[in-house]
Amino acid sequence: MMAKAAMGASPPLETPVAVHIYVTFAIPPSYSKKRTEACLNGEQHIKKPDLTNIVKSIEDGMNGIVYKDDSQIVSIHAKKVWGTVGMVEVLVKEDII
Repeated sequence: MMAKAAMGASPPLETPVAVHIYVTFAIPPSYSKKRTEACLNGEQHIKKPDLTNIVKSIEDGMNGIVYKDDSQIVSIHAKKVWGTVGMVEVLVKEDII
């Protein structure tokens, strides 16, 4: 749904693409103040879901909308972190030499 909104009337890309995915998980309200502070100061998010599963879901969701086929992806950068608000940010760029 978000990919369709972002692309508007533009056709799917047919060139090689680089995909950047940044996933922010909201810190649970049950975390102590000390633990929350640690999360906001760079503690790594090592809980489920697995980053690879998130990436694959996003890739599949953009298939046929942002690019014709996910085989066009030649580069991926992905990271998951803690934050105050949960969100997913995706950037897809043509990766033409």
